[in-house]
Amino acid sequence: MLEQIALETASILILCAFIFSSQLYITKILLKNVNARITQLDSNLAEAIKNVIDSKIGENFDAPNPLVGIIGEILKNNLNKPDIPRSGDGKFTIVEEIK
Repeated sequence: MLEQIALETASILILCAFIFSSQLYITKILLKNVNARITQLDSNLAEAIKNVIDSKIGENFDAPNPLVGIIGEILKNNLNKPDIPRSGDGKFTIVEEIK
């Protein structure tokens, strides 16, 4: 009886060791594959950036319209204005400036 328990315990331990080692091996293969793909992606990205820089894309754009710049400045200045306070019923209140 004791020998049978020891034999089954040993077989379970061997089976667990085999499963653990196979999982480690599979993980090693997957990590090598991920590393190879990351390296390929890195080189593809570097090549794409180099092509963009070499093609000088920004040289063919027209100069910005000055009216668009003026309107942009007006809109930006309007965004910086303070909010007008309102009373509890939603009506605007008078703000007295201190001189």
